[in-house]
Amino acid sequence: MIARSSSQLFILLTGALTIAVACGSDTATLAGYERSPEPSVGHVSLPAVNRDNADFALKAKPGHLMVVFFGYTSCPDICPTTLADTRLAFAELGDRAQDVNLAMISIDPVRDTPPVLSDYVEAFIDGSIALRTEDRDALALAADAFGVTYSVVANDEGEIEVSHTPNLFVIDDQGSMVLTWPFGVQPTDISSDLNLLLDRRP
Repeated sequence: MIARSSSQLFILLTGALTIAVACGSDTATLAGYERSPEPSVGHVSLPAVNRDNADFALKAKPGHLMVVFFGYTSCPDICPTTLADTRLAFAELGDRAQDVNLAMISIDPVRDTPPVLSDYVEAFIDGSIALRTEDRDALALAADAFGVTYSVVANDEGEIEVSHTPNLFVIDDQGSMVLTWPFGVQPTDISSDLNLLLDRRP
């Protein structure tokens, strides 16, 4: 048995505690998933109908983050649930919510007229960006950059049936997709992930 002085034991215990704390900090994992390499979507731009229809590039403001969602306003469940959860997450961020924005891209521009889309997205989070284009190629290119698929078709009864990838995406100020959340992620997980991503900023 090796005898140690009280000062040696203190140093050893302090070192062990430091290692434990360091290891604990590494276990702060993200609820969403990261992709390597990070997809770049900053080259994609669409008209922002609540910003005088000006082209809006899909990248956050310097030092900020942007949450991007593809959906449509007449969605009965997934879209309003996702946006409501995002609103709760932003509320949990407190003052830090000023460093995060939301952009919704309509996959159903025929029914999502500029006023309808603008009112819809801003009803969830004030100051959000409403993106809409009737250019099918431009919309398809934007969706493809995010890995999103969608379909808007009329069935035999003439009813419109819509399907789409329900993920939420986080974009940084370089236009890189830094995180993806699947449908159903909890608001607390969204806010926790956003806090972690904001902490990573230079």
